[in-house]
Amino acid sequence: MIGTVHRIGARAEKKVTEELVNEFKRVAGKETILFKVAEASLSRPDGAVRDVVFPVVTGGEGTLRDLVAEFKSSGSTYRRTVQTTLRASYTRHYRRGLIRLLGVLAFRSSNTHRPVVEALAVIVRHANDCGTYYPLGEDVPAHRGVSGDWADVVYRTDTRGRRRVVRMAYEVATFQALRDALKCKDIWVTGADRWRNPDEDLPADFESRRTEHYRELRKPLDPAAFIDELRDELRSELGLEQQPTGQWR
Repeated sequence: MIGTVHRIGARAEKKVTEELVNEFKRVAGKETILFKVAEASLSRPDGAVRDVVFPVVTGGEGTLRDLVAEFKSSGSTYRRTVQTTLRASYTRHYRRGLIRLLGVLAFRSSNTHRPVVEALAVIVRHANDCGTYYPLGEDVPAHRGVSGDWADVVYRTDTRGRRRVVRMAYEVATFQALRDALKCKDIWVTGADRWRNPDEDLPADFESRRTEHYRELRKPLDPAAFIDELRDELRSELGLEQQPTGQWR
C-alpha cells in the first residue's frame, strides 16, 4: 500500500514536471510587459487582443505564452496540477486495489491520528457511490492530509452555496496521510510484523530482563553514562578537546 500510494504521487509529479519543462521558458521584464499591456488596453479598450496587446509585447504572442507557462510551473499552480493528475491516475488505475486492501487490513492509531483511521471507514462506506461529493449527512473527518494545498481540491462549494467534500480528492489525500502515518508508526496494522503496534517493538520481558538486554546491546543502564559516552565519541570524531564528564562546552 505504501509503495502504491508513493508511486501514484511520484508518477503524477514526473508527468506534470515533464509537461511544464517542455513548455517552460523564463520570461524577463514582467513588470515592463504588464505596464505595456495595461497601457495598450486602456488606450484601446474596445480593440481585439491580437491587434492591441500582442504588438506592444516584445515577442508578441509567444512571449505571453511563455509567461503563462512560467506561472503554471511555480507554486500553488504546480501543486494543483500535480494533485489533479494524481487524482485522475488514482481513479483510473489504483483505486480498486487500495479499496480492497481496506477491507482486509485493520488499522489502529493513537488519538492524534484517529481522524485518519475514521476517514478510512468513511471511504469504505461510500466506495460504491457515484456522486462527486459525500452525502450531506455524512460526518467526514477532517485530518492533516486534507489541509494546506489539498484543501482547495478536497473542499468545494456547490451550486447552493454549501461546503462539500469531493470524494475522490478526499480519498487520495487520506491515503497519502495514511502512508505518512504508517511510515512513522503513528498508525499501525493489526497482526502485521513490520507495520505492527510500536508498543510491540520491545520484547515483552524487557522490563524484567532490562540488565540482560542492555548488556547484549552493550549500553549502560545509567542514561547519564550513555550521554557522556556519546558526547565523548562525537567530540573525538569532530576533533574537539575533551571536557570534564557532565559538562557542556
